[in-house]
Amino acid sequence: MELNGQWNAADSMDPRKYQCAHCDVLVGPDTGYFCNESLYEWAYIYICPNCNRPTYFEFDNQIPSPRYGNEVEYLPEEIEKVYKEIRDCMSHQLFTAAVLLARKLLMNIAVDSGAKEGDNFVSYVNFLEDEGIIPKNGRDWVDAIRQAGNIATHKIPSIDKELAEKIVTFLEILLRIKYEMPGRMAKN
Repeated sequence: MELNGQWNAADSMDPRKYQCAHCDVLVGPDTGYFCNESLYEWAYIYICPNCNRPTYFEFDNQIPSPRYGNEVEYLPEEIEKVYKEIRDCMSHQLFTAAVLLARKLLMNIAVDSGAKEGDNFVSYVNFLEDEGIIPKNGRDWVDAIRQAGNIATHKIPSIDKELAEKIVTFLEILLRIKYEMPGRMAKN
């Protein structure tokens, strides 16, 4: 779709509340640019007051869209990087990629917890269970990630949004139990 009209210089606009995809902060800026076509304004660029980066709105469609899920504190650098990538994939509706990365994240968690690098995925799952890193009834969820990863890798159909959201929600909870809560307790 072609964007008709003129972009106006940075100016005050009606405030818009949104979650910035760049810094994950809920903001409500009132400064930016708008494109008008005759009497209608329908494209906007707001500048985040927290990180100073632009977010484009076309009607109510936000680009880039905010990250899916929530930030988790006290993650090791590599685990944080993969988790952020999963959240970005979800935000861009790349559900198959998110599930493949979820499998990688479980491997990283296992290795970070003491498992031997280079083992097969089942050994990582067993390690996470034997060490009590996954909750008592969490084996089924970890197995669901394994199965979804296998489907994503070896089958033609893509992973749907509902399954990907369940998997990422489980990972967020696991990361909170494994890293965030101990980090908070150590801080106090």
